[in-house]
Amino acid sequence: MAYLLEMLGRGLLVNLSSAFSTLLDRGLEEAPIAELAQRVRDNPNDIDARLALGVAQLRAGKAVAARQTFETLLASAGDDLTALAGLACALDDLGELDAAIDCLRRAQKLAPTQPAVLFGLGFCHERRGRTEPAVDYYRDAIALCPTLRNALERLAAIAVAAGRFDEAIAHYERLCELDPQIMDLHLTLAGLLVQTGRHGEAIDRYLHALALEPGNWEARHDLAVAYEKAGLLREAVEHLHLLLERDPESADTHTHLGELYGQIGNDEAALRHLHRAVEINPDYLEANVRLGMQHLHAGRHLDAARWFGFATEINDRLMTAYVGLGVAQHLAGREQEAAASFDMAAAIEPNSTLLFSEMARTHLRASLAVQADRYLTDAVDAPATPGLVGDLIEMQIRRLRDAIASAPHHADLHYRLGLLLRNRGDTTGAIDAFRAAVGINPSYVKALVKLGLALKERGRVDEAVGVLSRVSTLDPGCVDVHYQLGLLFVQRHRFDLAIDQFEHAVEGKPDDVEFRAQLALALQNAGLVDRANATWRLIAELDPDSARADEARALLARTSATVN
Repeated sequence: MAYLLEMLGRGLLVNLSSAFSTLLDRGLEEAPIAELAQRVRDNPNDIDARLALGVAQLRAGKAVAARQTFETLLASAGDDLTALAGLACALDDLGELDAAIDCLRRAQKLAPTQPAVLFGLGFCHERRGRTEPAVDYYRDAIALCPTLRNALERLAAIAVAAGRFDEAIAHYERLCELDPQIMDLHLTLAGLLVQTGRHGEAIDRYLHALALEPGNWEARHDLAVAYEKAGLLREAVEHLHLLLERDPESADTHTHLGELYGQIGNDEAALRHLHRAVEINPDYLEANVRLGMQHLHAGRHLDAARWFGFATEINDRLMTAYVGLGVAQHLAGREQEAAASFDMAAAIEPNSTLLFSEMARTHLRASLAVQADRYLTDAVDAPATPGLVGDLIEMQIRRLRDAIASAPHHADLHYRLGLLLRNRGDTTGAIDAFRAAVGINPSYVKALVKLGLALKERGRVDEAVGVLSRVSTLDPGCVDVHYQLGLLFVQRHRFDLAIDQFEHAVEGKPDDVEFRAQLALALQNAGLVDRANATWRLIAELDPDSARADEARALLARTSATVN
């Protein structure tokens, strides 16, 4: 379910101008708005200056001014493709979708084979709820540009929302061909194959996706390891640099180098190679963990916590992939293989618990150090600093329990509590916490996975398989809600208005925190919010000494939004 819900938000743009970035960047001069405005006043017939001014205003969020600039140009110089695209973007920013569509139709007459114009028309129609013309425009755009990922993603989302899974499968097969190294695409395709009963194909696709994880490549650096075991770290570093000369894009080599530089004490070089590994492969679990460890060793606790958060999400993705594989094998009657896959998910599950616990501990350590530093000259060396000793995880558990007491319907709080209880070995308490999270939000896939694996650990195998099977089951009503939420979300003026209207309608709750928490989780499910950043923010919000904690929690949905 996780990746099938996420696909509903893929391909959505935060604004129409993202579709026309290439057209709007067509060699126009970049200069301050005031300077461009003066050039236009000095030479009103300079079309390029007026276009550059309109684009600059659009990028600065000055939609009204951009609209006026483009309309003036079109009135005096006639239809121009860039001006029409810019005007459509300004109208879109102002919430005038029908006017933007009319503008793009004029642009289509000028450039009938411009894929961006066709995609823009499809995007506008889809947000207006007109899926049939949207589909036609997306298909026309793909016919002209077969590599247009956004259009393929939107076609797949529309197909899933309509229950046409075979059609969605065809689009994701094409997406996997275009980007064969992106694990999420293969996992989504595998989930779609499960929905249509093609369990054998789903199993093959899950196995292919798991093979993309660098940790499964069994890449070896035998000589470097031998040097390392002998204590010859500099020789190991030199050998790995020779390997990089032959293969400069090896994420594994960069990660190994980063680890060794960290041992030597060269923090700058360690970070450089570890960041390069993540640039090459953002889903490389070990590289993300190593980055967290490097920051932790250097005393940069907040940076460390953030990278542990990213690593947690990557590990959760792998765990969900093994669960999906096990479900597909179970449905195909391959019970021994299914049991092995569930065992593999259970084997890597502690990684997520440990990483989240370390992230929580690290953030709290940094928070307490800042507090202590207000009173002590040297907070680190103080032998008995209040708050810097004791069980940091237990402190976070208490904070979570306090937060749940004030916001009992916040599913994410229950889930995080379950993770920390698992770290403490309290499986019964963790099961109760995960069950509470799923009870509040049945689409909370990570909580479903954790609940199923915890039940399996307790020997409640049949119950565990039933829970884990829900991971690959789609509720049509749930799909429609997430699809519509995505369309509303990218129309920010309407989205914010809807939130405001809801809050004013709730008597005595002008800032309904639990509603916002549920909304934020729904946005995560639909792939519209970065989960790792949302996790990081939640940890930060549990710091009661933060002056902005209450405000941050109340504004969670708005401040966490990042559209794919």
